[in-house]
Amino acid sequence: MKEKILVVDDEKILLKTLDRLLSKEGYQVTTTDNSYDALDMVKKEFFDLIILDIRMPGMDGISLLKEIRKIQGDEEKSMVIIITGYASEDAPIKAIKLGADDYIMKPFELDDFLHSVNKNIRLCRLEKEKRRYLEELKKSRERYKNLVKSLTRVIWVKTGSKDLEEDIRRILSGFDGWDELQEEWKKLDEEWKKLDEKERLYKEEIMDKEE
Repeated sequence: MKEKILVVDDEKILLKTLDRLLSKEGYQVTTTDNSYDALDMVKKEFFDLIILDIRMPGMDGISLLKEIRKIQGDEEKSMVIIITGYASEDAPIKAIKLGADDYIMKPFELDDFLHSVNKNIRLCRLEKEKRRYLEELKKSRERYKNLVKSLTRVIWVKTGSKDLEEDIRRILSGFDGWDELQEEWKKLDEEWKKLDEKERLYKEEIMDKEE
């Protein structure tokens, strides 16, 4: 299933155009012309990408972005593209400072808009993969910790040994699943590093193209 995208803009004609464009690409698209409605949506479900206009009635895009970042915290954040009509050289810097991942100027070509969306969706996918491998690595290490705790209790009860570290090492070396567990750690760690490097190279590629 394709990623979820939320588009927030008070121009209803533009909303319909972007909805058709993104839906045609296979994305799950939700649109709203109201910042408060957008905030309620973000509270209820996670969107992989949020596209919002800075100039909005009621709660402007800047305030909305700040609230979104507060809600999501640091665990899993939506990618955010800001639509701005402020034609200034420092517009990219301002957008990033607001917590955005990208920006696009009005008026824009639909091809340029779609390029920005696909670029950020790809980064979103890379981040998801990294989080998945990291979570698997954490679970694997947690299984190891539980194994050590169990062995420690057994050794203490049966031998009363105080030098538990050496005893545990000796037992683990003969444990049937020990080699597999170490291999699992190694594989997960390598995959995470590959994804991290892939993300870094992709970001460099983006910057080179945009210079």
